[in-house]
Amino acid sequence: MTISVATPVAAPNRSVERFGPRARRTARAVLISSCCCVTGALAFVATYGLALEENEPEPAASIIALMVLDLLVGLVAGIASGPVRGSRSGNLLLVVAGSLSAWSVPASMVAMVRIGGRRSPAWDGAVVAIMVAGTFAVAWVHPLSSGEPLTWRLIGAVAVAAVAIAALMWGRARGTRAALITSLRHQAAAAERAREATRREREADIARARAQERSAIARDMHDSLSHQLSLISVHAGALAHRNDLPPMRIREAARTIHTCAGEANAVLREVLSTLRYASHPGSEERERVTDPLPVATTIDALANQARTTGQKVAVSWRGTTPHALQEQSPTTGTSLVRICSELITNARKHAPGAALALRLELTGTELVLRALNPALGSQPHTLGTGFGLVGVAERARLVGGTARWGHTRHDQFEVEVRIPWHT
Repeated sequence: MTISVATPVAAPNRSVERFGPRARRTARAVLISSCCCVTGALAFVATYGLALEENEPEPAASIIALMVLDLLVGLVAGIASGPVRGSRSGNLLLVVAGSLSAWSVPASMVAMVRIGGRRSPAWDGAVVAIMVAGTFAVAWVHPLSSGEPLTWRLIGAVAVAAVAIAALMWGRARGTRAALITSLRHQAAAAERAREATRREREADIARARAQERSAIARDMHDSLSHQLSLISVHAGALAHRNDLPPMRIREAARTIHTCAGEANAVLREVLSTLRYASHPGSEERERVTDPLPVATTIDALANQARTTGQKVAVSWRGTTPHALQEQSPTTGTSLVRICSELITNARKHAPGAALALRLELTGTELVLRALNPALGSQPHTLGTGFGLVGVAERARLVGGTARWGHTRHDQFEVEVRIPWHT
């Protein structure tokens, strides 16, 4: 029952939506034509009412002929005023009719407003010339105006020209407003497209920075995995080629192989987790890394190296030590060293000369790294893109941690990284 009721309602809505603009244009044309015909009739009665009174009981034949001609021209002009809305030549013909026919005056006023909206000085001058010439022509041949002095005719022509100019200026104002609205809409659309393009470019840059960071993380993990596999290979080779080893040495070698295999398995899971997030593995730049894999004690070495360049860096450990951190997963230690290196570089770029405090604190099941330095609100030393902090967050996320940053209430810039601590 519900489907049968809803189905026939949808089709009329679509048809109304499809033919809505055409129906509105038709209704507007009919309304304009009707108003021009009605107001034209009032102008016709006002113009020829005096002539009918002066020629009672029977008007002159010339007046009757002019009235019939005026009525026919006025009806045609009034009916055509709606459909010829977009035709410049059609509106110009309505102006010609309005200069000769009293019934056509409202239609000619509408036409003059439309022509003024085109903002063409040549067409505006043609309209004023037609109206003035028509006024003199009617005054010359019309029986009621044949005895008027030239002064009144000139005054009438000036009044008609003033009305025509006023209608043209009104149309020009409407045309200028419409053009301004159209221009603003185009500018808004262009600004929206530019904003969308900037957003897409920014997202692509962030994705590229994340991919580069993942590639570096994968290289570090590969070094860790290679170290564990080399230990397994050495002890397995000793067991394969030595037949004279005592049982105690064999058990010790087996335990070493078991331990290294477990650590290699954990590192391999992290490697696969990292590579799973890489969207385009073949598009990254292949770099040769000859530096040894960093360890937890490298953090203090990074601070000492920064101090040699004049940067003020202080490192503090609470609840843990570099040696305790070294006992964690190699990936965790390597990622923490890379994060500290990026934070030192970031502080040197954006707060040159300011002191940087790095604090590593063990809080239960998390190792919290906080970097704090004064936020320089004046001219920045280097314009940043934020990709360094994106890399910090990416490294923290891929080892199961989080990263956040922002300004504190004491005009300090703080970066906080939380990494799981496995006991």
